[in-house]
Amino acid sequence: MPNQHLRPEHRLIAVILAAAAATGCASKAPPQGYGVTQDNTAAEARQQMLQAEQATRVDTAQTYLDLITQMQQAGQWYASLAHTEAFEQQYGSTPQIRLLRADALRNTGQFSQAHQAYTALLTGGDTSTTARARRGLGLLHASQGQYGQAVAQLEMARKLNPIDANVLSDLAYAHMLDGRLAAAQLPILQAAQLAPANARVQLNLALYWLASGNQPEATRLLQRLSQPQGKNAPALIDQHSLQTLQTQLASVREAVQARADSGPAQAGPSVPVQVPMLQQTQIQQAGPELQATRQLATPSGDATTAPASALASESRTRDNPL
Repeated sequence: MPNQHLRPEHRLIAVILAAAAATGCASKAPPQGYGVTQDNTAAEARQQMLQAEQATRVDTAQTYLDLITQMQQAGQWYASLAHTEAFEQQYGSTPQIRLLRADALRNTGQFSQAHQAYTALLTGGDTSTTARARRGLGLLHASQGQYGQAVAQLEMARKLNPIDANVLSDLAYAHMLDGRLAAAQLPILQAAQLAPANARVQLNLALYWLASGNQPEATRLLQRLSQPQGKNAPALIDQHSLQTLQTQLASVREAVQARADSGPAQAGPSVPVQVPMLQQTQIQQAGPELQATRQLATPSGDATTAPASALASESRTRDNPL
């Protein structure tokens, strides 16, 4: 080899030069060391901060939506309407807040605006949004006594969500107010089994039994609903609920008779049917917890043009807003 002919000091110089050349090549590689690691860590930290800010924003928006929903469940429709506008200003428009706003408009008697709001949600949304909008339109028609149109909208909502007990119960009640007891049977029986702890649904079932002349079945159901539902749990109904049920029964029987008078159709029971007045000892007074039940069959928001019907009111024990 050539280096073998070099003198020792020359061979040492050659080794040093070779090492220097190798170092020069290595310097062209990507930089390594503490400074680069620090830059990468800072970038990752900034990304994590952005993600945390986005998550906080989402959580805050959801908390606000939950608050508006709770206000509506408590019947604070006018306040909730103001908050839906504030929400949109802060977080923008979403299908969920638009549904809540439409519900608030309907329950404050602003029917034209509510109709526009629900109709706008029928296109471009998912199945759940469309189903809730259809139900809203059904309740809107029912609040104005347009029971045929209410049935049409609620039937479309049922097809979109066949296991929604509130939709099924509303559909059955709309049929009853339209004088069609036979059409109400299937949806109300389905609703009652799907939501055994929903007072509004169970009262609609009792109404169906009474309107159909099945007094024993109605009495058994009402006695069960008047008992405490568990330890430290109130009854689902009170005496006020039964008084409201009596008024509803009169309305349904009038509708059935009117349909019978207008042509060949089913007639109501020929014997008078009365809502059983349970003994006061059977009714468990539970203070504020029973206020929701006492509002059954009254129009939410106390809109004077809405009929006193369970159909026109929102369930105080909602499974989802919307």
